[in-house]
Amino acid sequence: MKRYENKVAIVTGSASGMGKAAALRLAEEGAKVILGDVNEEGNQATAAEIDAAGGVCRAITFNAMEEESCKALVQSAVDTFGQIDVVVNVAGVAGFYHLEELTSDIFNRFMSINLNSTFIICREAIPHLRKTKGNIINFASLNAKVMTAYQTAYCASKAAVAAITKCMAQEFEADGIRANVICPGGIETPLVQGIRFPDNINRRLLAPIHPLSRRGTPEEVAALVAFLGSDEASYISGEDIFIDGGSRSAM
Repeated sequence: MKRYENKVAIVTGSASGMGKAAALRLAEEGAKVILGDVNEEGNQATAAEIDAAGGVCRAITFNAMEEESCKALVQSAVDTFGQIDVVVNVAGVAGFYHLEELTSDIFNRFMSINLNSTFIICREAIPHLRKTKGNIINFASLNAKVMTAYQTAYCASKAAVAAITKCMAQEFEADGIRANVICPGGIETPLVQGIRFPDNINRRLLAPIHPLSRRGTPEEVAALVAFLGSDEASYISGEDIFIDGGSRSAM
């Protein structure tokens, strides 16, 4: 099914994990995709996969911590493909820190990558989304609602992503723009595999709950992205949608 024929999507975090899976899925369904990631090698590898499958894309080296880079990513979509229909903000960082070791620089890095880049990209894309009556899919986390020890910066940034997405859904409803936030939990990605833990933590506070007895896959998340961004989800806006194997309901 080609739900994205003649549509243009921006996907950040496209070098690996959920961002890569989302980019591949949207391209498979016919979208022309702008790939944004700071990992140039990984991003080019994603582009090569799309090219090999007969898709259309352009890989852009993108630094989520720099406002001008966020603006340039949006402009590259317009310059390359002439329009924007879907914005998918996946790029993010995660990690655990004792509060005493959580410096302002570390806290601000989480906010810059997870929150500020999402805000800037959405803001810059809005004039173009008005023209196409497009939509926004931002990535928060299970931790946007379920707070966890040692994740002060991460939880704060992801809760804020959920909040600004709901604000956008209300503000731009009259323009025909939808905005939703996906809240993954327990997805098997390189980010999760390489997550940072401090010394001397209470592991009991971090006991994982996976009611389905497994982690989710990036491809399962990508299927949700493809649905939310399509016309089949035309009556869904302002929602935070959890894809966590039932973890939230078990807590």
